Amino acid sequence: MDPSHFKSTTVSRGFTYRYFHAPAAPGSGKPTLLFLHGFPSSAYDWHLQIEHFHARGFGLLVPDLLGAGGTSKPDSADAFRFVLMARDIVDLLDTEGLQTVVGIAHDWGSALLSRLANLYSERFHGFAWLVLSYIPPRWQDWAIGQKLAKTDFGGFGYWEFFISEDAPHMCAKNIDCFMQLVYPVNPDDWKDWLLPQGKTRQWVQEDRKSGLPPWLPQEEYDVMREILAKAGLRSIMNYYKAMVDGLNDQDSANIPEEAYAIRKPALFIAAARDAVCTATEGKAEMAKYAPHATIVELNTGHWVQFEETKIVNDELERWVETL
Repeated sequence: MDPSHFKSTTVSRGFTYRYFHAPAAPGSGKPTLLFLHGFPSSAYDWHLQIEHFHARGFGLLVPDLLGAGGTSKPDSADAFRFVLMARDIVDLLDTEGLQTVVGIAHDWGSALLSRLANLYSERFHGFAWLVLSYIPPRWQDWAIGQKLAKTDFGGFGYWEFFISEDAPHMCAKNIDCFMQLVYPVNPDDWKDWLLPQGKTRQWVQEDRKSGLPPWLPQEEYDVMREILAKAGLRSIMNYYKAMVDGLNDQDSANIPEEAYAIRKPALFIAAARDAVCTATEGKAEMAKYAPHATIVELNTGHWVQFEETKIVNDELERWVETL
């Protein structure tokens, strides 16, 4: 990622965002692609997509989201309400004079793109969700709340750890252990070490390491490790605290139901081996709220943009060319 393309700006609520911006090639007529990363990542998550689409003349806007990379890192979980972060992203569009873009997102970025679709649909040519599908307002209220209340974090065991006071320090201290769980050699490890209650804490406490997956070269891992070590985890773990504390609830209730349906072109790239953002649940959400969407399912774990880079890039490009 060319450092000369990175900028910083202060959004309307006072936070500083660091972002990669490259305008579309002059005269190309190509749209700008907005890429939104997930946890515990940064704009670097998309470096393989940046390389692909920049070479083809597309415009690119790729921020470090709140709590990540070189962007502000507030301590308050309230700052991580999706409607507020959605406004931040619109501020970035306005800063660069971008009236409409194509939204592409992964993991928590997909939840943020969902709120952008509800609140600012007119600013987008279309929406592409990777691994985590579109999620409607109120989904986080009832779906997460029910699972946590009925199962003592069963199925979301790692959330219990991530919202604990000592989790950021523990994960930073044993950063390679933490990263090698997040970026696993075997996607099925998540069934044993993320989902059950208490197991993520055990993994980190025991400083377990599984090595690097074949799709993550050492040099790329080192860059990701350096970014995460510098940024820390205390702020970005507020995504989970905001959800568990119900801080999105009232904002979700204020979004009218007629805004739930996705009417712009949509793409969902599902990951068949992701134990957290399951393909089955994602396809069901898309069928209900975006039945016109193009659906692609890959035999990968969570990190589709790394595991099947060429397929993901080709599918994204093919879909964007239809807009």
